[in-house]
Order: sequence, then structure tokens, then C-alpha cells
Amino acid sequence: MTIEDVSAKKRVRLSGAARRALILDVAAVLFAAKGFHETSVGEIAAAAGISKIVLYDHFASKEELFLELTRNARDGLLARGQTQMAAGGPLEERLRAACETFFAYVEEEPARARILLIVPRGEPELRTLVAAIQDEATQGLTNLLMAEDAFFRGENDRAERLMLVAEFIKSGLHGLAEWWVRHPDVPRERLVATAMDVAWAGLKASGGN
Repeated sequence: MTIEDVSAKKRVRLSGAARRALILDVAAVLFAAKGFHETSVGEIAAAAGISKIVLYDHFASKEELFLELTRNARDGLLARGQTQMAAGGPLEERLRAACETFFAYVEEEPARARILLIVPRGEPELRTLVAAIQDEATQGLTNLLMAEDAFFRGENDRAERLMLVAEFIKSGLHGLAEWWVRHPDVPRERLVATAMDVAWAGLKASGGN
């Protein structure tokens, strides 16, 4: 979604919920393009066609707005992954579908996806909160893997090992997504195949036949 896309929305009288969604759309585009510090509340409000006072009716601060976008992106991706992992079929195919849906999200929602890759500089409290959201994402992935009995079956440290695997996979997917921004001509299928080559090799060795 671009600023031009959201400009069309703001010309229509919106409900409170729709106005809040518009602010989030605008902020995602600006944060993704300029970064957290370089984006001002005034810019977000102007792009949304509202005053800063109206924006503050919806969000107490720029930090709160950024954190909500981060949580939304995390929750959206986890929900997609959960849907794929809960589907029937061989485990390898379900994992591949989960990887596919991650990169599909990056392709369909590039601004919102990029929010997950932004680490605000010089804001210790905000960095701590963003890190907590990322840790919750890792725990969500860990839970998906824990639901598959084949992985590290019978191991006393199974939960910890799967948490480390989940963090490795999450960080790897984020790294590929950031690389993809600089190399947009690489097809999504190549990224999915590469991610699976690495992730599945390790998971299969843990018992995920």
C-alpha cells in the first residue's frame, strides 16, 4: 500500500475504527520508507488528512503507534503460519506452505512487513518493548513446532531446543526479507526454496520425517 492508496480513503467520511486503520496504514508506509525517528507525528497526521489532535485521540504517542503496527504484523504472520501448520498433509509440505505465506505477506504488505525489521535507534525503552514483541513471536513459532510430536521426541530439553530453532528460523526469514528489498527481481519461489533447504534439513534430522 502506498500513500496514494490511502489518500483515496481519506477523502471519504470514516468511522472511528476506519480512521484508526487509516492512520495505521499511513504510518506503516512512512515508517517503512523513512524509519522511526525520521517520521514525525505531523507527517503521519497530514498524510492521513487529519490534525495531530485527532491522531492523538487514537494513539497516545508515535511510540504507541509503532508498537501497534509491530504487534499487528507479528500477529498476522503467526496466524497465517498457524493456519498452514494446522492443515492436513505431510509435515514438510505444511512447513513449506508456512514459509510461502511469510514471503507472500512480505510481497503483499511490504510496508507492514518492514516494520518487523526496523529497530528504533536511541530509544532504549522502545527497543526493549520491540524486543519483547519479537520474543513473543519466537514463542509463537516455538508453540507451533512443539505441537509436532516428531521434533526432538523424548528429549528432556525439547522446549528449549525448539525455541532456539524457532529463533533461528524467524531471524533467517527476516534476514531474507530484508535482503529481498535490495534484490526485488529474485522470485518468491527461490526464497521459499532456500529457506526450506536450511530449515527442513535441521528439523528433519530432529525426527521430523
